[in-house]
Amino acid sequence: MREAGKIRQIAIFLMFLVLTSMSAQDRVLAEAGQTEDALVITAKRALELADEHNLTLAGARLDVEYAEKQLTKAQADATISPSPVALRQAEIALETQKLLLEQTQRQVALQVQNAYFGATSKMQQRDIAMTNLEQVEEQLRIITVKYGEGLATKLDLFNAEKGVLQAKSSLEAAEAAAELSLLDLKRVLGLSYTENVCVEPADTLIEPVDLAMEQVVEKVLRHNLDLTRMQWNLEVSQMQEESAKNDYTAPLIREIHTNRRMKAELDLKEGTRLAYLQAKEAWNSLIQAEGMVAVAEKELEAAEENYRITKIRFDGGLEIPNNLLRAQIALTSAQHSVVTSKFEYHLARIRLLNLMGE
Repeated sequence: MREAGKIRQIAIFLMFLVLTSMSAQDRVLAEAGQTEDALVITAKRALELADEHNLTLAGARLDVEYAEKQLTKAQADATISPSPVALRQAEIALETQKLLLEQTQRQVALQVQNAYFGATSKMQQRDIAMTNLEQVEEQLRIITVKYGEGLATKLDLFNAEKGVLQAKSSLEAAEAAAELSLLDLKRVLGLSYTENVCVEPADTLIEPVDLAMEQVVEKVLRHNLDLTRMQWNLEVSQMQEESAKNDYTAPLIREIHTNRRMKAELDLKEGTRLAYLQAKEAWNSLIQAEGMVAVAEKELEAAEENYRITKIRFDGGLEIPNNLLRAQIALTSAQHSVVTSKFEYHLARIRLLNLMGE
């Protein structure tokens, strides 16, 4: 009877192992399936998805269609009651909507790249937080052993425990930030929040803008859509002023058209100055961001070397635990600074290229 009981126990144990291994295998297959089914998003693919699904872009395209129909109507009306100004206004309205569509495309592209690099940056910061937690947990283990051997104080142990709690809190915050940044990317792309996506990190190389500042300003002024619209507005105002120069138009009406033409000229001058200022600001921001990346990378090198030396000295009993914890905090901070500075550089570069019409 005892042997039969043992056999049953062995059989139950073997069955448990089989079921456990099957469930683990099922989990692996399920995770693999999720990865395979996920929509892979690269920087290029993000722009393509936004062009297809972004709601703001869809609305701008509808506005162009409406303006096209209005122009057709104006052309038909002109066959009955000719009006060069009205016809030109309809033409400009269509051209303006096309410009607004182009402007919207640039703005959406800027939002997409901002959200994409934001998401990848938050993912990198989450990875940094995970690594930091692993390191401080290992430090706590070592300090606990040293405390048991009388080689570390109770304060050292408390500080190590506090470091782990802070690292866990930082990881939770980083995971939440990564999740929110991913949701923001989906929103900009026009995807459902439940869409299963996999964001591939972009190349973090710093690509300089190979143009002189004067060339940048010239391109910004040439491609500024607001300036183009102001020029068209001035054109219409000039046409209205000229059409009013006849014997049957009241003097007050002529003065109104002259007033509008003068106002359009002032608007164009002011718009040109603002565009010039925007170009200079964007250029300066890019140069400063490039410098900040160089500084952050150098600080990271110093922090890595400081942590390496401090860890060796700590393992050899030449450094107190608090110094190791400080070196770890400085390293994590430097890693975050590099990620943040690169994100700021990419954003400054994208903004400048957007102003230049590229």
